[in-house]
Amino acid sequence: MGDIFIGDLDNLTTPPDYDSNCLNDFIDEIGSHVTGACMIPMNLPKSEVYNIIKRAKKWFYKTYEYSVTENFLYIPVEVFDTDHFRRRRSLTLPKENPATGGNEVYAVYAVAEIGSRYGAGSAITFTTGDFDVQRALFGSLYSGGASIVAGAENLQYFVINESFFDMARQILENPLSFHYSQQTHELKFTGQTPTKPVVLEIYETLPDCALFADEIFFRYVAAKVMISLGQKLAIFGYNLPGGITINADIIQSMGQDELDKVIEEIKNDEGTDWMMHS
Repeated sequence: MGDIFIGDLDNLTTPPDYDSNCLNDFIDEIGSHVTGACMIPMNLPKSEVYNIIKRAKKWFYKTYEYSVTENFLYIPVEVFDTDHFRRRRSLTLPKENPATGGNEVYAVYAVAEIGSRYGAGSAITFTTGDFDVQRALFGSLYSGGASIVAGAENLQYFVINESFFDMARQILENPLSFHYSQQTHELKFTGQTPTKPVVLEIYETLPDCALFADEIFFRYVAAKVMISLGQKLAIFGYNLPGGITINADIIQSMGQDELDKVIEEIKNDEGTDWMMHS
C-alpha cells in the first residue's frame, strides 16, 4: 500500500530512500538542543527519549493532520470468501512498517464496493451537460440585463443542488458499514458481505524520517524531554561540580511553556469548514 507511486519522472515513480539512521540522528539533535550543544552536561538516557518519541508519534497521529496522509487500499473480493473472514467478519489492516516506521493504516473513514461512489463509477451527478458550473455562473452574465448579483445567486443555487445530489449518492449508493479499531487494526464489516472488490479510504501514517523532519514535531518532543528532565532533576536534587545548583523548576517550566505553544499552534493550524450564505 505504501509503495503506490504514479508518474513518469524518477522522483514520482521511485519511493524515497529513507535513512535508517534518522531516529538516532533525531535523538542526537534533540539532545544537542536540550543541552545547548553540550553546554550543560546533563540529558535524559537515550532509551527514555526514545519512549517519549513513541508516545509523541501516537499523539500526533490523533491530533496533527500533517502526520498522516490520505490514501486508498484495494481489497480483492476473494478475501471475503476466506475461512477467517467468514468466522470473524473482519480483516487485519497493515500496521507500522518496522523499516520506516510509517505506512500504518491509522484510520478508515469510508468503505465501498467498486462501482459505488468511492469506488468510481457513480452515474448520479449534477455537473454535466446544461447543468455544469460554467453554465450556471456565466449563463446570466452574458444575457440581456444580467448582473454579477444574478451570477452569484446562480452559483449559490448550484452549490445547494450539488449538495443535494451528493446526499442522494450517499443514500442510493449505500457505502458498507464497518468498524475499525486503531489498537488492533481490525476492520470489521457490520453489515452486508461485499460482493465486489472493496476500496477503503484511509489515513496512513507518515514514515518516521518524514515526521522527524517536521519542525513542530521536533519542538514538541524537545519540550517533552525538557519537562521529563526537569522532573528527574527535581527528584534527585542534581548539582554540577563546583557547587553549581541546577534549577529543575525552570527547566520544567521552559519545557511546559514551549509545549503549550506547540499545542496551541497545532490547534490554530486546523482547517476551517467554510459555509456559503446570503
